[in-house]
Amino acid sequence: MSTRNPSWPTLPNAQVDVISHTIVSEDNLREIQGVTASEQHAMIDVGDTLSVVFFNNSSLGCAGTVTIWHNKHQAAVKTYSASITGEWLDADNLVVTDAEEEGWTVNGELVTGCLAMDLNGSQGIYSCGEFYRGI
Repeated sequence: MSTRNPSWPTLPNAQVDVISHTIVSEDNLREIQGVTASEQHAMIDVGDTLSVVFFNNSSLGCAGTVTIWHNKHQAAVKTYSASITGEWLDADNLVVTDAEEEGWTVNGELVTGCLAMDLNGSQGIYSCGEFYRGI
């Protein structure tokens, strides 16, 4: 059964559900691999504390999974069109990559930072502690 973490904000027309939150053991490894993307399997170790989150954002036309390694502060996002891996920022609910991006805000300001994605499937730029969605 999936549950929703109330601290994980959702956008209108978006759904976020926790599929699994567990410590990986020899006994549940195959089950966890069954709900994670195949390219993430090599990253999963016995003893990891994992959350697997499903998101469906109809306003963006995307759906996918976020796998969070709480003990490693890492996360990976898999959608039908993209896959990113990076640092998990728990306080911001963001996956932040090492890939640098730049873009313009709606106010005409140039923003340079790292490519990031939130739990709603929105991509943006993370710069100076702020997430600029949709840049």
